Amino acid sequence: MATPTDYTAPQPLFEHLMAVVRQAEAGTSTADDSPLAMIAAEFFCNNWADACDGLLQKTRLLRVYPEWAAAPRAFRFELDRPYKRKRGPEAPVELCPGPIHGLIRYRADLFANPNLPYIAVQIDPTLSYFHPNCSRQRGSLVCLGDLPETLFPYPLDLLIETRLYPILTYQDRRPSHPFDLEAARYFALQPEAMEGLEPVEPLY
Repeated sequence: MATPTDYTAPQPLFEHLMAVVRQAEAGTSTADDSPLAMIAAEFFCNNWADACDGLLQKTRLLRVYPEWAAAPRAFRFELDRPYKRKRGPEAPVELCPGPIHGLIRYRADLFANPNLPYIAVQIDPTLSYFHPNCSRQRGSLVCLGDLPETLFPYPLDLLIETRLYPILTYQDRRPSHPFDLEAARYFALQPEAMEGLEPVEPLY
C-alpha cells in the first residue's frame, strides 16, 4: 500500500549510493599502486586544491572540511541557509534558520566503474531536512540528478556550485524520481511552501 513517504527512485540507485557511503566509512586498508588508483589519487589531490583556490575562497556562505588525508575523498560541509524540516508523519513542516550540514563522499575506485554513481551526498539526518531530492528515511541521501559525462569525474567545486547549492536552496526541487514523495507533493501543491526560503542569495 502506498504511503506519503514511499520512494519512486529506483532501488538500485539507493543501493549504489549506500555502497559509496559504506566504502568511505570503511576507508582503505591497503595501499593500491595500480594505474587506476594512482590516477584517482591525483584527481583527489587536485580536486581539493582546486576547490580551495577557487570556490571556497569566493564564498562566505559555505564551509567545507576535508577528511584528514593527503588526497581527501570525504568532506563535511556547512551552508548558512534556511531550510524546511519535517520530523515525522504527523509533524508540521517547519522553517529552520540553518545552517544545513552534511557529508560529500567520493568512491575511491571512481575510475573502475564509471557507469555507477561515484558521489554520495548525505544531509545530517538530525535536521529532518524536507526536500523532494532528499530521502529522510534512507540515510538522508540526496539525489543529485544526472552529472555531465564530459566532466567525469565531477570536481568538488562544480558539484557544490552547479548541483548541491541549487538543491539545498530549493531552486532545484523537481527530480524526475523524487527521493521523498511527501516533500515533492508539498512543494508542488502548497502555496506557502517557499515562504522563508526566498530570495536565494548567490553563493558568491
